[in-house]
Formats: sequence, C-alpha cells, structure tokens
Amino acid sequence: MAELTGNEILARCLKAQGVKDIFYIMGGPMLDVESECIKEGIRLIDTRHEQGASYMAQAYSRVTQGPGVCIGASGPGALNLGTGLANALIDCCPVIALGGSSPISQFGRQVFQEIDQVKAFDGWVKYGDRVHNLKRLPQQINFAFQTALNGKPGPVYLDFPGDVLYTTVDEADVDWSYCGREIIRARPYAEPKALNALVDAIKKARQPIIVSGSGVPQGRGVVPDDHPYSYLTMRNDAFREADLIIILGTRTNYVIGHALPPRFSATAKVARIDIDPEEMGNSARDIDIPVVGDCKSILQQLCEAIDARPAERFAPWRQKLADGEAKKRLRAGGNYPTDGA
Repeated sequence: MAELTGNEILARCLKAQGVKDIFYIMGGPMLDVESECIKEGIRLIDTRHEQGASYMAQAYSRVTQGPGVCIGASGPGALNLGTGLANALIDCCPVIALGGSSPISQFGRQVFQEIDQVKAFDGWVKYGDRVHNLKRLPQQINFAFQTALNGKPGPVYLDFPGDVLYTTVDEADVDWSYCGREIIRARPYAEPKALNALVDAIKKARQPIIVSGSGVPQGRGVVPDDHPYSYLTMRNDAFREADLIIILGTRTNYVIGHALPPRFSATAKVARIDIDPEEMGNSARDIDIPVVGDCKSILQQLCEAIDARPAERFAPWRQKLADGEAKKRLRAGGNYPTDGA
C-alpha cells in the first residue's frame, strides 16, 4: 500500500465527511493540508484573516444547518480563530476548527510559535483535542463532527502539530472504518410527565406566547407574517399580556430581557424547552415547566398530545385568533385579541 502523510489523510477524511467549503488563511504547517483539500475537490475560501474565517464558518453553519469548517496556521494563526469560535459557542453553531501547531516532538523547547493551543481554546469551544496518531485520524475527525452536531451544537477544535502532519504512515495501517461514518443525530423526546404538564398549561392559557430561538430556527418566516399567530408590530404588548410563556430553543438572556418584568408578566407561567438540562438552572427567572429534549421532536410530541385530546377545549385564544375580525386587527398592526375583544 502507499505511504500517506497526515495532510493527505486529513483531506480524505474531510471529503468523506461531506465537507464542500473551507474558510482559511494560508500558513504553515497547514499549507499541504490546504493543497490536498483542493485536490479532493473541496473549495477553499481565502478570508485574509483567521477571525473572518471562523465567523464565516459560523455563518455557513447557520445558513446550511450543517457544520462549517475553518483552518488557521500555527500560533497566532490558530488563536485568531478564537473570537469567531467563542461566538459560535454562544450561538450554538457547529463549527470544526483545524489549527496547525509547532512540532510536538520539540514541545517545551521554545520552538517557532510554540503555545499550548488546546489549552488556550478551552472555554472557547465545546471540545478540543490534539492529533498524535495518524492511524486514528479518521476516528478523531468523525468524532469532531459528531460532537459539534449532537446535543447542544457548538464548535470543536483539533490541533495538528507540524511533525505529525508530515509524518508518513502505510495506508493499510490507517483505521479507515470511521472515515465518513454517518453522523448520528440524536433527537431525544421529552419525559411524558413534563410534556403533559405543558399540554395542561396550554389548555388553561388564555394568551400564551412562544419565544423561539435558533433551536427552531429563529427569525421571520418560521411563522408567515400574515398568520393569525404571528405578532409583528405588537410583540412587546404580547410579552406583557401573556399568561403562558413558552421559551423554545433559546436562552433566557438579555435579548429577551431574561423573561423578567416589566417586559414579561410577573404572574405568567414559564415553560422552557431545551436540549441541555443545565440551561434550566441558568435562568434569572424560575422555570415552572422544564422540558428537556430536542425542540423539533418535542414540538411533534406536543402536537400529537394536543390532537389526542379532541374533546377538550384548547381554547379561548385559539377560537379568537381564528376569528376573521381578529385577523383583520392583526394585519392592521393593532393589539392582539384579549378576553374582552
């Protein structure tokens, strides 16, 4: 079998994982990695600065709903990726960052641009690791993609010492079984007790509201602007008057005023749906109904649970929003229906 360098193995692994585009800036020891990626048909986009590369990888992940990939050279080249990766961590975006580093065989001897980059990235990424053994490189690449995409998505950093990249290994000795292995996207459902509590709360609510985030995804278009459940010009009124606040796939941070008064009603019941159980305790406001699991799966569960109660009246708000006069008022930008409407 042929002898392969770490550069060649890495490029093959990225291709096998379905990578089509990489954001980067040229620099050692990643030069041959970039050349090999081009040979594999991967498009490399020169960003002129590594910070731009990591931000573009984050934007790419948001648009494609898949992983974005960026590359930096050693030392400052890799560290410059940090700002974008920290932002990706906060925004829960799956980004794979690959950084070259000084030779591991000379580590501790003050070689060119020597710094412990894995340690430096701690706190900026969901997971960081260093590549030592080329025979296991396909496994490490696949694990990086699995980690970035599963659970609460986030950035992953892999460190590539120059001497490891340019080491050769017999192709037959590489464990290719992980190369391009399918990413298993776990979609955990909510516990029945928590789901039933949410269904009961929706049943009793007269003016519920959903505050959604990137777990849905976020933004206009999730609900059409002319839909009777879409609040455009009167969002703040809807926040204040809601008696049930469903926080769906987003943090209770400053963007939504931490779900606290006066922006939100002090007497409203708060339900939160999130894949990360730790997020339930990171709220400035107590969560009455914590529902842990994948947002899309739970929405499906929720619809099925509501449809399973056809005799029950889920209702004053549902009936009024279906009313033709209510639709006219919504489109005109007026207040949304209340009990006195």
